[in-house]
Amino acid sequence: MAKVSFIIPLYNGLSLTKVCLQTLQVSLPADLDHEIIFVDDGSTDGTREWLTSLTAPCRFLLNDRNLGYAGSNNRGAHAATGDYPV
Repeated sequence: MAKVSFIIPLYNGLSLTKVCLQTLQVSLPADLDHEIIFVDDGSTDGTREWLTSLTAPCRFLLNDRNLGYAGSNNRGAHAATGDYPV
């Protein structure tokens, strides 16, 4: 079965990020092989600390500087191990 890589660029907005993750997790089929990759652009609202508490299938990348949406998406896609990055 193919694996899906969900790539989620972040910059602050921790409360929205938590809702995003919850919503994604409850909407996925139980048998879907997937990973969720968060790419943080230097958040200062506790997002980076929260990311360290996540477990598989979640992973995260921390940018040294703000790469913007496209740059963070590209970095996440490069790190993805799935057959279908979305």
